[in-house]
Amino acid sequence: MAAPIVFLDLRGLALRGGDRYEGEYPLELAPIVLGGAHHDVLIPHRVAVAVDRVAGGFLVAVSLTAKVYGPCARCLSEVALETQAQQQEFVPTAKGGWEECDLSAFVEDMVVDVAAIAREALVLSLPGQVLCSPSCRGLCPQCGQDLNRGSCECASEHCDDRWGKLRDMRSER
Repeated sequence: MAAPIVFLDLRGLALRGGDRYEGEYPLELAPIVLGGAHHDVLIPHRVAVAVDRVAGGFLVAVSLTAKVYGPCARCLSEVALETQAQQQEFVPTAKGGWEECDLSAFVEDMVVDVAAIAREALVLSLPGQVLCSPSCRGLCPQCGQDLNRGSCECASEHCDDRWGKLRDMRSER
């Protein structure tokens, strides 16, 4: 059973200057696509939301811990990555003086889309490449052998001629 999509109406909180609201919400996120590969997301705990009433508006902070499951970008083995994600959005009470590009895309008419902020925070917290280990050697481009489990016969045989100058530079040292 999927958790409900979470929207938070800031007007309903009735916060005064300096007041704070804290809440936790169950949330499920759809798989994230990174580099064409699907990564499943599991949020084992609730997503924490804090709203502070500050001068000129609200400061909304979302934080979560998530586990992301998907293939290694180099060797395609299964990776389970745990990450912490946080994001803040400022929501002005008066739109006057603000350019449209300065306003949060996750807030419309003082209603915060918590799931959208959480998803963006999660994507921004992930590394550029999801790897099983930093030293992952990947797959042989010729035969597909996992080079982490041993070398293959074709790995040493074939070298693209375009890389020849770099190979020569390396052997000169």
